[in-house]
Amino acid sequence: MDRQFEARKSPRHPCYGPIDFRVDNWCITGKVINLCLEGCLIRPRQHLLCSIGDTLDLRFEVNGLSFRAHCIVRWVGADHMVGVEMLQLSERGRRQLRELFDQTLPSPRHPVG
Repeated sequence: MDRQFEARKSPRHPCYGPIDFRVDNWCITGKVINLCLEGCLIRPRQHLLCSIGDTLDLRFEVNGLSFRAHCIVRWVGADHMVGVEMLQLSERGRRQLRELFDQTLPSPRHPVG
């Protein structure tokens, strides 16, 4: 089994909602590819120069609910996708995500978002 998969604390859910985030003074837009309580995979619309360990502030929307989180970059793909860990997400936000995941058991045919 893939070591990265084993290290995940909770399952990732496919998700196709819009996202915008701030890196330094740059505001970037994109899409959420998948999401869990601890982080998400995002696809920026424009090429993003970031490195593992960079921090950023996310604002994303899933099923009409808006979330804000302070994150750290944990993975950068050759295709410019970025995996982040959420360092700060309000308890209310975590509760809403849990409820969303419990209500919507997404599959590749029925993604969250």
